[in-house]
Amino acid sequence: MPPYNARSSQNRSKTHRAVLIGVDSYTHEADLPAVAHSLRLMAEALTAEGTGVMAPGELVVLPDPAGSGPGTVDPLEVVRALRDAREQVDGLLVVYFAGHGVVKADGKDLHLLFSPSRVIADPHRPFIDALSWRDHVMAELRLARADWVVVVLDCCFAGNARQDFHPEEQQNFALLMAAEQNVEIPPGDAATGTDFTVGLHRLLTGRTWASKPATFTRLVGEIREVMAPLKAVHDHRWIPGERRHGDDVLLAIPGRRHGREPGPSEPAGTAPGAGRPALASAGADGAVAAPGRPGEGEAEAGNEAEAGNEAEAGNEAEAGPVPPPPADGTTPKQRPAARRYRALSAGLALACLAGAGVLLSLGGGPDHGCAPPLELRVLVDPDIRPTVQKAADTYLDRSTGGCRTVGISVYTGNSTDVVDALQAAPLWQSHPASCPPSGDCLLPQRDLGAQPDVWIPAATVTSLRVLAEQSVAARTVAKLDSLGSVAYTPMVLAVPADVGRRPGPADRPAPLADLVARVRDGGSDGPEPYQVLRPDPEGGDGALLSTTALYGTDDRRPGDVEATLTDDRLPPQPTARDLMCGLADGSRNALEDRAAVLVPEQTMALFNLPSASGEAGTVGRPACASDVLEHRAARYPTDVPVLDLPFFRVTWAGADRDATARGRAVRDFYDWLAKDPEAGAVFVRDGFRTGPSGKPSLPSEASPLTAKANEGAVSLLLPPSNPPTSASEVTEALRDYRQALGPGRVLYLLDDSTSMEDNRVWSGPGRAKDLVARSTAPIGPEDTFGVWGLSPGSAANHTELVPFGSAGPDLGRARAAVGGAPAVNRNARVLDGLRDGLSELRSGSEGPVPRLLVLVTDDEDSADLQREDVLALVETATEGTPVRVVTVALRGGGCAPEQLNQRLAEATGGRCLDASDDLATELTAEVAKTGTGDAR
Repeated sequence: MPPYNARSSQNRSKTHRAVLIGVDSYTHEADLPAVAHSLRLMAEALTAEGTGVMAPGELVVLPDPAGSGPGTVDPLEVVRALRDAREQVDGLLVVYFAGHGVVKADGKDLHLLFSPSRVIADPHRPFIDALSWRDHVMAELRLARADWVVVVLDCCFAGNARQDFHPEEQQNFALLMAAEQNVEIPPGDAATGTDFTVGLHRLLTGRTWASKPATFTRLVGEIREVMAPLKAVHDHRWIPGERRHGDDVLLAIPGRRHGREPGPSEPAGTAPGAGRPALASAGADGAVAAPGRPGEGEAEAGNEAEAGNEAEAGNEAEAGPVPPPPADGTTPKQRPAARRYRALSAGLALACLAGAGVLLSLGGGPDHGCAPPLELRVLVDPDIRPTVQKAADTYLDRSTGGCRTVGISVYTGNSTDVVDALQAAPLWQSHPASCPPSGDCLLPQRDLGAQPDVWIPAATVTSLRVLAEQSVAARTVAKLDSLGSVAYTPMVLAVPADVGRRPGPADRPAPLADLVARVRDGGSDGPEPYQVLRPDPEGGDGALLSTTALYGTDDRRPGDVEATLTDDRLPPQPTARDLMCGLADGSRNALEDRAAVLVPEQTMALFNLPSASGEAGTVGRPACASDVLEHRAARYPTDVPVLDLPFFRVTWAGADRDATARGRAVRDFYDWLAKDPEAGAVFVRDGFRTGPSGKPSLPSEASPLTAKANEGAVSLLLPPSNPPTSASEVTEALRDYRQALGPGRVLYLLDDSTSMEDNRVWSGPGRAKDLVARSTAPIGPEDTFGVWGLSPGSAANHTELVPFGSAGPDLGRARAAVGGAPAVNRNARVLDGLRDGLSELRSGSEGPVPRLLVLVTDDEDSADLQREDVLALVETATEGTPVRVVTVALRGGGCAPEQLNQRLAEATGGRCLDASDDLATELTAEVAKTGTGDAR
């Protein structure tokens, strides 16, 4: 029989409904901002004019887009919506869920998480305020009166729902799952939505009069084709799953034929589908691969019947894709029942236009639709990402006169991670053969993103580092072709204005080490010396090149250099902009006026701009800048190369399906960046210098470098320099930097009170003692570590399970001591133990040695702490020598905002881990940041 069509003449009068649930806001779990966009996409896909099988008034959207409160979703609200639909719908019922999905340790009993949901360390009932797919969702829907039930799950472990798919014997029920069983999926991009829903949206809204009907069985094959080039979490193949009980159901209607009369709400001359977003999902090579394998033959079950019924299904689709206009003369968009959906559509339009990777296509081809645009992936240095993103947006906003042919995604990562990934390019396509005990492997797809088509580091020497150590296999997989520079900015030592604007020899260009010495000496007459700060050298090219220059002086040791570049009042920041924002936040008055910073010239110039617009360039002033931040003047080092923003095309082995078109698109984007005045204006407004490749020009009047606020603070003509930096020097400096701080110090505080046994989190795999023992793997023989029990002992406030000292060869003995430790019938002294632990880590060694304090607890003895005591402890944790605090909360709610664990983690740059994390892996990775056993 033909597929079920909700808009056919015999079914149009029935009650149809779509319950769309999108949970992007969580109290105890990580938020999923992409879900909000996916919710809008799914609503539009089901109600799109000409193709939708639902009317706007037939949608129930949670959270309600018209609500005035926060966009949260309560599980009881979802149950009510499902029960109402179960009783009221006698036609087509569609249920869509996007959000977190979790399963028990054995992979069974998929649970859908909602805004208040929590995951706790209870093996029998680990999920609080969540809905079981088996016991709640499926239990409701199998009793539905609807002719057809269709469920779409866009969440991690969606494939595990197949284990509990048990419709009634005569029920028509289809289940589409985002991935296979036990597979986690990426969270998606807030600007475009989750990858799976983006693919569904394109398939459902892209049907034309010539298309085959979008039946459930056909959609399964099509979505597998779309997802085949992409990778799920941990580089797992991405194959959506399906289960179906019944014949088939129509989920989108082919668009109307050419020459028909426009509908009541459609102006004459409008092409079918015009104005609808066409979203493309591209894989690693940007091409759509061959179809994925069907799931155990289920998809084929309906294909034979479908083949003979397509014509009939198409005729049914033609019978009534859009209801007739109401008798009162209003158009469907004016009906009161559609108000909620109008707001939803408006939000969709805004969200689609906001992202570079979300493309609006207007009808223009023979079928009045647009082909999916080619997506260019552009990987850039963190310091230049904001400007390159603006340039990409401007490039895409140019008038194309029809369908857009290219989209651009700009993303970034630590500069050192990018170099490592390109040196080991095959890892972008497959997992490493082995990992260190911490599990902290280089996984480029996870850590950076998709294989780039374009790479724009900040400096050419960074590419030389890649080529110098790139293996033969890596060169075969990824080839770099330089097309030239797109803009320039020198690194400068930006000094407070009262020093920097003094005329005299101190202002002359000189080696960076000399400039730093002059600044520190220049502050000796004040209440304290001037401090010199620099972003994380592993974050961006500019900071690493500056560090290379400082280390290059023969009589300076890396440890001594690092001692002059750190300050307890401002932890290391990943980018130059983050560093300046940290100074501008108003809480570090002593640093605001007395810290010189190593940043790109363009960053300093933007932060010097006043808050009131009116002079050239002020439009580029960062939002975090404040008028209390002291202006700074540039001093130019002669031994740090100018950041020249080289543009590289990256070609990948096996990615040859659209190689010609991709190469043409990359070349066009480079030509526009390097030569078009509109592109130059973007870089000029952000303080970069432009000009022919290798020849920076003088700044124009539109540049913030020539603004009054920067008068005398910058040199319009770049001073001559002769930087000797080579790839090997930078690599050596990076190694010296990683070793400069010496061995780390790690101290564990283990809650050993009897409540740990009572709550079943003390002994056994994955519990407290096991977590501590396993996470010591990255601790090397030169590191100092210890484990204290928090019950009172001979040391008054704690018991020494492993005395704090050098690890040496006794790490195995230390683990055995932890494994054999008993729980003690005393309350844990959490506050006292934390104070003593901070004091112990800070004593006995000077300088910026990495220090880590790990608290493992069930929170039983810290639940009733007074707020003033918590605040006092947080102040103690942040006042002295930096110590990162990582807390492991073994029961639910331990990482709630404003609680002790979370406050300590946030204040010290640490982390709060709870049962929703992979505790063994995550804790070991945190220890690896301090211990040297796994150091590269």
